[in-house]
Amino acid sequence: MANTIAGVNPAQIAQESLPYLVETFAPLNAFVTDFSTDVASRGESVTTRFPTVPTAQDLTSGYSSTDVSMTAKTVTLNTFYGFVYGFLDDERSKSAINLMDLFIGPAIEAVQKKVFGDIWNLVNDTNFPAAAATELASTAANFDRDDMADLAAQLTANGVPKLGRSALLNESYYAALAKDLNAADTAGQTETLTEHRVPRIHGFDTYEVSSGVADGNSVNVTGLVTHRASLLFAGRLVDSEGAAEAGVQVENVTVPGIGIPVQFRKWYDPDSGQLKCSMGLLYGVTFGLSNYGIKIVSS
Repeated sequence: MANTIAGVNPAQIAQESLPYLVETFAPLNAFVTDFSTDVASRGESVTTRFPTVPTAQDLTSGYSSTDVSMTAKTVTLNTFYGFVYGFLDDERSKSAINLMDLFIGPAIEAVQKKVFGDIWNLVNDTNFPAAAATELASTAANFDRDDMADLAAQLTANGVPKLGRSALLNESYYAALAKDLNAADTAGQTETLTEHRVPRIHGFDTYEVSSGVADGNSVNVTGLVTHRASLLFAGRLVDSEGAAEAGVQVENVTVPGIGIPVQFRKWYDPDSGQLKCSMGLLYGVTFGLSNYGIKIVSS
């Protein structure tokens, strides 16, 4: 019978991590996501479908049905990444483990950088061609709410639905937009001033992504305004069958409001004398519709 490791268990780790997970992975709301938790739903890929925008019809002559179409995209679940912490016996003997400082924060930050780095690598001239309809050039110093209005208008001209739009900006462009909003109406931007949060603007939910993740991709990309169908993310819970028999404690958690499935594990490695904790995510990303997103590039 496997021994139960005393002390903090994976359920507590998962509980402590929820605020970090919600905050860190919030930008995933900008994309079509598919999280398959059904054990029977196995395989190396997930097929995600989203509807093509239909045209309204005249109902005065009756309710004849109109053919509808859906766009299918296959997301290959080819990335299994996570973060592992290990504490030696003597390290644990000398000091108490502060989960908040030593495990949860660094683990989530490491995984978040990997996930968004993979997503951001799709923001290039191949998927979003360098043309007037899919690119806006601006310096950080000149980027403002007027640019956001122009981007919203261009998405509408491209036939992009208004529901489900988001903007992802690197820290310089995000800060420029925050400063512009403060200058426009300081009294009305309390959250921008106190929390450095840009509110919903011109139909976009706006997220800040560090330039270490949202890099230039060799084409000077600094941001992206997008509909959810331009980039796709799929994830699935990792199979943990047999883990308990091997003395591994497992806790699966679904991030509230996002649905992303994350798995925490805890076990003792007798060979190295380490108590180990891990978090892991099985996922894949792919490109959706090019005219549903517009790159922002530095000029």
